[in-house]
Order: sequence, then C-alpha cells, then structure tokens
Amino acid sequence: MFINQILGQEPLKEKLISSLKSNQIPHSQCFIDSSGRGGLALAVAVALEMLWDEQSLTPHINKGKEASFFLEHPDLHFVFPVATSVSVSNKPKCSDYIKQFRSFVSQTPYGGSNDWMLSIGSENKQGNISVDEIDILFKALNLKSFSGGAKVCVLWGVDKLNIQSGNKLLKLIEEPPNKTFFIFVVANELDLLPTIKSRCQLSSLKPLNTDIIKEELVRKGCEENLAVFYAANAEGSLGKALESFQNIEQQKEYEILFVQCLRGAFKASGNKSVVIDLMSWANTMGSLGRTLQKEFLLYSLHFIRQALLVSYQTSTLVHFQSLTGFKIEKFAPFVHSGNAQELIELLEETCYAVDRNANGKILFSDFALRMTRILNKKEL
Repeated sequence: MFINQILGQEPLKEKLISSLKSNQIPHSQCFIDSSGRGGLALAVAVALEMLWDEQSLTPHINKGKEASFFLEHPDLHFVFPVATSVSVSNKPKCSDYIKQFRSFVSQTPYGGSNDWMLSIGSENKQGNISVDEIDILFKALNLKSFSGGAKVCVLWGVDKLNIQSGNKLLKLIEEPPNKTFFIFVVANELDLLPTIKSRCQLSSLKPLNTDIIKEELVRKGCEENLAVFYAANAEGSLGKALESFQNIEQQKEYEILFVQCLRGAFKASGNKSVVIDLMSWANTMGSLGRTLQKEFLLYSLHFIRQALLVSYQTSTLVHFQSLTGFKIEKFAPFVHSGNAQELIELLEETCYAVDRNANGKILFSDFALRMTRILNKKEL
C-alpha cells in the first residue's frame, strides 16, 4: 500500500511525492476525506514511504509479503476510535485491536468508521479516542526510534477526540519528539478541534471519477452494469460503492423498510388505525443498531433526492435502481417544492440524533409521524 497504488487524487499524490523527495515533510498534516475517497489509505501510504526505503523494501516485495506485513513496522503507530466489545469488555485501547486494525487497513482501506465498528463487533457503539490513549502514544513516541530514523503516527477518526484528549494531543503536537510526524485523517474538517487544525497542513481529497470506481468494482468481481450503477450513485466515494456492492441484501432491506414507512405515512392521513402499523415499524427501526439506523437514513436521503430529480424531469441525473421492483416514477410526484426541503431536513436531523445516542424507538416514532404530515403536503 504505497502512494502509486492509491486510486485517483493525482495532484495531491504528486505534491506528496515531491515533499517526500525533497525531505520537506510537515510534522503535522491532515487529510480531509468526507467519505471513502481514500484518506486512510493515503495516510498509511505516506507513512510507509517515510519508513521504508527502496533498499529495505525490495527484498520483502520480491518475497511476496502481504500489505499487513509493512504495517507492522515498529516505528509506525496507529491511533483510532475503539469501543467495548465481546472480546474487550472494559477500558478498550488501540493495542487491544491493533491486529484487527492492521487487517482492516490492508483489506478495507476505503472503509469508514461504521465499517470499523462492525468489524470489531461494536456496531451499536460510536467509538472514541480517550485521554489514556494519548498518554500511551506520548510514552511510545518518546522512546528511541527502532530504525534510527523517523517515527510516524497515523491518527484516524480524530473527530472522535473529546476536549480532554484533544488538549493532551495538542501538547504532543506542539512539542513533538525528534523526527516524529503526525498524519491525521478526518471525515469533516468542522469536527477537527480548531487548536489541532491550526497546527496541521490540510489537504482535502477530491471525489473519485466514476470510471475509476467502476473499474475497481469490476476488478473485484462486480457485474459491469451494476458497477456502472453503483459508481454513479457513489458520489465520488469508492468506500460507498464497495459497501453497496458487498451488502446488496442490506441495501434491499433498507429499501423495504423505507417503502413500508412511505406507504404507512400515506395511508395514515386517511386511516388513523394505520398509525399502529407505523409505531410497529418504529419499534423495528429502534431495535436496529445505531450503525444500521444511520445507514438506513443515509439510504433514505439518497432515495428522496433521486425522487426529487425524477419529479423535476432531470432524468440524466437519476441513477436509482430498485432492488425490490419499486417504481420511483410513481412516488416522485409526491416529492416537490412544498415538502422536499422538510423531508431532507427530517432525515438529516434524525441522523444527527442517532449520532447523539437518542432513544431509537422514540426517535423513529417521531420520524414516522412527521413523515406522515410532510408527505401529505400540497405542492406550492
């Protein structure tokens, strides 16, 4: 996993290669990767380029060493969100999950925080980076370099830092040990603590070209017609496209659940007894883990936006393909200028509430009732 293996991002890659060759590397830099564009992969690639010179690298490549081998370099440190799970029931640390994380990086380099939480069996948890974790990092980085050269720390998911751990990390960044470099990866620039942001060189990853995404999907065994569909709907995110390809049944379940909600919402305006069915639907949604709830809402947001495009006859921008035979053309007239903004705000607000650990059954009961009111509004 080296820079020349990263998909797309050519201008940024050229800039990074140039800084590596000229040995003008910022001691703190941050990659802003909104969703599966390769931020983690690029951060790790830069770290490996700094730690492995060509002379020491070639013999290992010739022996066919796997990517996870290079991630075990003793001067490469990882900090990432963790949570309790079946295997770690108390005070989780990165060291408890380091083997799983190296495997995750090598096998799912375009994955997101939800994918990571699922992979360690903590799908109902948000994950965080504690003050204790920063203390452990501080001690590790103050030890002598194993190879006598640089020490590199990749910090992924730093939006999960709280104020206390952020302040602790800030002290380490302000006065780093000799030849120590930090590479941050964050999904949203606004979630990065301002004090840390001001001390980093920021680089935003651009959306990947749909052709690049399609070719990668085909390479991984996806049928070409489905690859075209997934790439068009991925919004420049290979991670999102891979998730759709690898979780077709889950996507189908999201569609079934959202269509149930829509049909119940339409019927409830003229038949109050249908509200009971909507409350049953809300209980089903409330019993899902937070990760699945959030993914459902993101899918529903895409569904509504596609319906709005159909409603305004912009067919060239529509890339919706039902997995259940649902006809979005028949639903589209009910998404219009009178309710489109409210529908999108409802989905975004509910997604925000899921992130803040709101009670699922209460949250989705409110969601279903508000959906009933909004969908039955007349066009302006």
